[in-house]
Amino acid sequence: MIYLAKATGLTYKRREMLPRRTNYLWKIESGVVRSLTWNEDGQVICSGLWAEGDLIGSELSQLFPYEMECLTDVQLTEIPRSQWGDYVESIIRRNQTSEFLLKIAHSRAKDEALRLLLGWLTERFGEEDHRLGKLITLQLTHQELAELIGSTRVTVTRIINDLEKMGFLSRKGRKLRFLAESNEQWHYEI
Repeated sequence: MIYLAKATGLTYKRREMLPRRTNYLWKIESGVVRSLTWNEDGQVICSGLWAEGDLIGSELSQLFPYEMECLTDVQLTEIPRSQWGDYVESIIRRNQTSEFLLKIAHSRAKDEALRLLLGWLTERFGEEDHRLGKLITLQLTHQELAELIGSTRVTVTRIINDLEKMGFLSRKGRKLRFLAESNEQWHYEI
């Protein structure tokens, strides 16, 4: 007789770390999680931002150390190994996201890396705003943005200030508003 494990729901609070689980993945039902590691100097390296519909878990990574931090309150469904085959599309999307973030992290020009990241964040986490652009609803600190592009907080702050002066970004509280009509327009006007 074969017994199928049932997927179970879990809730974690903002800034909580998800535990490492062998033979399980999590599907994000709501919220945002970042996966991270660090180098020999202790510098944090963000390996991904994951949101609704994405699969996460230490079983998907070869990194050590490897941690998963909730950037918002998160609802997860636990998926046992016996059901992983049902999630091929999510695993492919995860791979595509990882490759894109790797490309960003290796951009030599950090202003270009931040532009690519902000464009991606706008597409992934943006909401139409009553003004000219999209509001990035995910609030990331300048340090977290720097960790995503392999830079420093000071550099990210300088680039964001420059983009605001040029009229490509504005702020709404702690959120950024992307003012270009499209990511391509912003690219060619910089």
